[in-house]
Amino acid sequence: MGSQEMQTAFVGSALKPNWLHSALLVATAICAYLAVPLMAGGRLLVPSFPTVALIPFLYLAVRRNVTTTDFSFLLQVSLVLLLSIALSPGYMYIEQKMFALIQCAMAITVAVLLVRLMQQLPHKSLERALLVLWCIIMIGAVLEVLEVIRGASDAFRAWAYSGTYTLYEADMRDYDLVGWSRPKLFSSEPSHVTKFFIAAINAWLLVRVTWGKAAVVACATVLMLVIMGSPMLLVSAAMTLAILVWNQRAKLGARVATVTIVMLLGALVGAYFAEETFSKVAARVAKVDPSSTSVEGAPSSEERRMLIPYLTLADTLLRWPLFGAGIGGKEVVVQHNRLPVSNPKEALGNNAFADIGIYLGIVGGAWFIFLLLMQARRSGVRRLWLLVALVVLFSQLVGGFDSFRYWGFIALFWGALTVADVVADPGSRAAFGKT
Repeated sequence: MGSQEMQTAFVGSALKPNWLHSALLVATAICAYLAVPLMAGGRLLVPSFPTVALIPFLYLAVRRNVTTTDFSFLLQVSLVLLLSIALSPGYMYIEQKMFALIQCAMAITVAVLLVRLMQQLPHKSLERALLVLWCIIMIGAVLEVLEVIRGASDAFRAWAYSGTYTLYEADMRDYDLVGWSRPKLFSSEPSHVTKFFIAAINAWLLVRVTWGKAAVVACATVLMLVIMGSPMLLVSAAMTLAILVWNQRAKLGARVATVTIVMLLGALVGAYFAEETFSKVAARVAKVDPSSTSVEGAPSSEERRMLIPYLTLADTLLRWPLFGAGIGGKEVVVQHNRLPVSNPKEALGNNAFADIGIYLGIVGGAWFIFLLLMQARRSGVRRLWLLVALVVLFSQLVGGFDSFRYWGFIALFWGALTVADVVADPGSRAAFGKT
């Protein structure tokens, strides 16, 4: 058999529908979303235990397509994380930092394997799998609002997360916001439902962009905005717009329209937060003694996502610019932070993009981002800047840079884009890996 025939046979076999792989993709994404921990004696042993348990099955499913560059990438990332521990303060927290290193390395491993799994699916099968994911979320949210599955959801939450995570129980706030108790859908808080929906539906659009699918995404996003009342869905709309603009950039005057739209969106968001949120946080910081750990009232959702993480980032980089506070250095940040926050969750907020700088510093963060971009390129991503835009936007909504939930969601964008790019350029399938 000639080399051309062998290549055709390989591509043909790789494109055969595989329902087992689709089911494994859906199961892994749901496990990463739920992030059910394994506890023993009141101590956290394994975060997102079901996701960790699926790693061997993921590897068996994709082992023929895993490359030496995948292993090299994971080793280099682990080295960066290790250096962030060795060259940062807080040696008394070495146990917590090593735990975070292992967790982060395993979470990124799951992301790499999940991308390879998505690449083994033909684009129509991948579309169906992602469609199933966001439909499960949306239908589940509707059923919980209608009180059909709320009892089961609350019972599962109490069993899975009590003693480990703080369960969201602010029903009065929800009634003021949307008129009903917002769905948690078996997770610890409503925001996880929203973030999972955003990742799944935009990944579904990425695989094959059409105006019909864009209309479906718009309608589903509006429905979820009514149900959840979360401003995060406005960021989801911006992500959808970025996908559409990039896909149609040749018809919109190359990149001029893209740059114009991004600048307008950035100006609107910046003007809002500069006037409304930053002034409140700045006033709060001015009132509080830097040496005190007290805080006047709880930070708002916008403050935790858009301002406090970046103020903490600036404060951390002024102290330790090279490798930050080290991966898992939450206690180090709180111990030295001059912001009026009293615990690690408030100090770090919910912004995975800021977490990179806080944990890894300028040198470590730049090195880590470079490795990630190179791995994305080698794995088949051609529209690298679109992936960067989606990840940066999404990271403004999600905390836990070292968590399985974050990397599971990122893998959906990453894998969907590689499949979309290989459909547009079949010659790039070589990046999908082989034995």
